[in-house]
Amino acid sequence: MADILIVEDNPVNQKLIAFLLARAGYTYEIAENGVEALERLERNTFKLVLMDMMMPVMNGYDATKAIRANPKIKHLPVIALTANAMKGEDEKCRAAGCSDYLAKPYSKDQILNAIAMLLKKSLRTEAESL
Repeated sequence: MADILIVEDNPVNQKLIAFLLARAGYTYEIAENGVEALERLERNTFKLVLMDMMMPVMNGYDATKAIRANPKIKHLPVIALTANAMKGEDEKCRAAGCSDYLAKPYSKDQILNAIAMLLKKSLRTEAESL
């Protein structure tokens, strides 16, 4: 089981995120588009998804909507990663079901803080449901 699923089509961004996660002690897998992400989510368990919103094959908006429609994984935290920092993009990502939103370029601290916050919130929600 990996902690985080990185859904990103750009090899440079994949390596950067993977490096940050590994340095912080997280395990990860990489999917190159939304279809591949959904296939991995069916086969494996993750604690969180980092989702690029603009990808070929299936974009992050559609992939996140599919995650929210799946009862087995609908509560999985999803952080939107997007180069589109235009006004309203945050709301568009949240409307698709994203738990948080980071505009590229993001700092190491921004991404690690967002992950830590959502993982902590997810654990608290799981404990409350027991």
